[in-house]
Amino acid sequence: MSTKQGYSITTRRLRLRCRHPEWLQKTQDFYNEIAFFYYELLLKHTELWNLGSQRLLRELEILSLPGRENRIPESPLPWEKVPLYFRRAAANTGIAAAKSYLARQDINPGRKSQKLDAAVVFYKGMYRDFSSSEITLKVWDGNQWQWMRCRIYGQEFPEGAQIMSPSVVFEYKFVMLHVPIKEAVDDSAGIKQRFAEKRNFCSIQFTNGDAFAVGCISDISGSELAVRLWGGGKEYAHHCKRVVEKIEKSEKSLGESKCGRGRDERLKSNERPNQKYWMHLKHLAEHYAHEVSAGIVSFCKEHDAAVIVLPKYDKDYTRHVMYGSGDWSPLHLSVRIRQFLPYKAWKAGILVIDVNARGISSVCAKCGKNIVGFNKQKIEYFCEDGHRGNRHLNAARNLGKKYLMQFGKHVE
Repeated sequence: MSTKQGYSITTRRLRLRCRHPEWLQKTQDFYNEIAFFYYELLLKHTELWNLGSQRLLRELEILSLPGRENRIPESPLPWEKVPLYFRRAAANTGIAAAKSYLARQDINPGRKSQKLDAAVVFYKGMYRDFSSSEITLKVWDGNQWQWMRCRIYGQEFPEGAQIMSPSVVFEYKFVMLHVPIKEAVDDSAGIKQRFAEKRNFCSIQFTNGDAFAVGCISDISGSELAVRLWGGGKEYAHHCKRVVEKIEKSEKSLGESKCGRGRDERLKSNERPNQKYWMHLKHLAEHYAHEVSAGIVSFCKEHDAAVIVLPKYDKDYTRHVMYGSGDWSPLHLSVRIRQFLPYKAWKAGILVIDVNARGISSVCAKCGKNIVGFNKQKIEYFCEDGHRGNRHLNAARNLGKKYLMQFGKHVE
């Protein structure tokens, strides 16, 4: 096992309550005005955009702030008495937006933004008295800067973790504090080292049935040690269907809006009809994705698996399958599960990799012969030699074999 220590950064979403939430909104508006100023300044000086982060920030400050011996900047910042760390956080947000715009121009040219709508990042100096239950933020009330004490509701911060700069995020009718947390990871070995050390692995196949995923733990010799299915797919699809029906019913009843505008016009004006239902769908997806990804990591820890192997498909094939399965299907949720798995696994010292999945569903894992048929529900398969079994588990087993073949060559 690797003795080199690594680290993981995860973000905690905590509920924030304060006496003047409108001050937080005014702070965000001011923040985005400054960010947009630096966004346009970098687009005006595109020769600077390849510089490193610190040097680029310094060059933009020289262009926008008075210097020694009464030096007059080329593009003066139009606001006075802006706290240093607030301005730098906003500047970094504007720089990131400008770099993203410039990087896309060669691939997918588009119009530049007319305004920014980013969450405020509070650097040190803009907050104090930070704990798991409260934080005091320096905010703009529209006229002056104020220190405002806020209550925090959510999970306790882990002991020994490094708490990084928090952000205030408006989510529907709630104000949330997003807090990045840096924690040590004891096992930071690479994939080749883990394979050479003959450590167990878990191959995963996602499904569109009641099971979100099927997992198979194997050792380096290919012997199967444990199998598990993570259910709830039908329950998730049923909940989503009910919410989608409410959205469709609401849209039919709305027809034209009260002010005489149609759906397209409402969208152009940034109105968000049925937002509470869309947020419900988002929260359903996040809940089940967190539950399944945490279950996979727990299963791997239980059987000492150091690697999670996920299937990698061709992009066109993936797009076609996802479209056919529907936006709120168990299989479509695999996209969100894939997003959550890597950081959860890395915190536990487990590595997540993708292995080409071509052919894993067309041959029998027991004998290697072609699969010749499925039953009516397409859960059970039949091969040329008469073997039969769960086709998703069969695919997971074949994926594990491909992992052994691919990395066995590198180690040898």
